[in-house]
Amino acid sequence: MPTATPLTIVTELINMSGVEMEIREKRSQSPEGCYGKIITLDPYEQREISARKFQQKCTDSLRSSLLKIFVGNHDTNLVLKPYHFIDYSRIEFRRGTDQNAEQIFIRGVRDTSSFLYRFKLSLIPYQSLSL
Repeated sequence: MPTATPLTIVTELINMSGVEMEIREKRSQSPEGCYGKIITLDPYEQREISARKFQQKCTDSLRSSLLKIFVGNHDTNLVLKPYHFIDYSRIEFRRGTDQNAEQIFIRGVRDTSSFLYRFKLSLIPYQSLSL
């Protein structure tokens, strides 16, 4: 049985675009189109996830992963790496302005005022935290 972690570091994901987005985990040596965890963000949705979730999975399995960004079931060719979730307290996804409305911009925000606010009390086992 997994051990319980009393505090979990979280990263806030914010979809500031008007479209549904997906963050799909692409594991090394996996067939094309086969994805691990998939995080779906509705338009203007905010969600907190465990910052160590993907990094720990890479460490445990000795397989690296990339997190690919999809909009409307289309690959945007934008990727995040597991360490981005640890480095940034908030990751924002925005759509471009009128001239480049089809582009998606990713902005990582580091809050240097206090690291402690990223800890959330968790009474469930670390391995069973869901996205």
